[in-house]
Amino acid sequence: MNRKLFIFITVITLCLPLTITVAEKVPTLATKSMTALKAVSEATAPAAINCQTGEVASPVYSGQFQSIDIPLAVEPNQIFPVTVKIKNIGNTSWFSSDSGCPGQSPTYLGTTRNQDRDSIFHAPIVLGDTKWLQANRIKMKTPRVDPGETAEFSFAALAPAENGIYREYFSPIVEGKVWIKDQAEFKFDIKVGQPVENDKVLKYTRDMMMSMNLTDPKFTGEKKIIVSLSSQRMTLKLGEVTLKTFPVSTGAPKHPTPVGSTKIISKQEVRVAGSVPHYIMPKFLQFRKGGFGIHALPSLANDHGVYWREALNHIGSPRSHGCIRLLPEDANFTYDFAEVGTTVQVVW
Repeated sequence: MNRKLFIFITVITLCLPLTITVAEKVPTLATKSMTALKAVSEATAPAAINCQTGEVASPVYSGQFQSIDIPLAVEPNQIFPVTVKIKNIGNTSWFSSDSGCPGQSPTYLGTTRNQDRDSIFHAPIVLGDTKWLQANRIKMKTPRVDPGETAEFSFAALAPAENGIYREYFSPIVEGKVWIKDQAEFKFDIKVGQPVENDKVLKYTRDMMMSMNLTDPKFTGEKKIIVSLSSQRMTLKLGEVTLKTFPVSTGAPKHPTPVGSTKIISKQEVRVAGSVPHYIMPKFLQFRKGGFGIHALPSLANDHGVYWREALNHIGSPRSHGCIRLLPEDANFTYDFAEVGTTVQVVW
């Protein structure tokens, strides 16, 4: 069922029980959804708490993700329960928006990567008491969380209408003061429906640190390889999306890798240097005349791996003869990603 249609039907039939509205179409889905709403809405009303806090000379807001309880798979448009626990490892108390402490800034879960965007799992209030304040904020269940204690966020999430494997990022935020990231930021992946799991697509998306549908990312734009000489890092981009970042070893000061923008000229599974000592360079991508290429760690035929191990230790520092060296797995990925004509930018 279309996600927008699902919500619209619910809105115009508020005078009827939700089970009747949805069960006529998908009985099993309705039962699961009602169970989820019941689980998050039947919380016991919090007892009166102490709203006072001691003076802290230098407030530190810090958290540590502990656990998440979430189904491995759900149906499209299903409402499902989520429980997240995060420990307060700072020196300042957190308060929920339902704490009854109007002088304290409330702590929520907020969407990250990208920050403050609307969550694809937002369950609007028209569906019931889902514990969402808005599309990018989730209420904290624990009224007050002192340093050393653990906060609980229990809420209902609404699965997207389209099949897929979805990734979502959250982090606590003390509204109007600070985001609590680092150890407190977390992600979850959940399978919705019966997605087509294309290995070629998942190869690009499974390690991406952003909220998205991993099976249907809808990437657009030009492929680009960017190499930073100062950081000794390579970045693969598709349009404005960063797919991967790898450590490299570029040219040593006596044999610098030229700065500038070029394109991949040719691809070779293995290239052997014409001059002595005939370096063997797998997954070779030539990006400039003169033999400059991107390739896996080089080796020699008869040294029992001595030169290869030396090159391995050089990753992260400029020690090559002008080429851009990669670890074997990173070179395989880059070779599959790049095509003849792919832009290569070498920058400081």
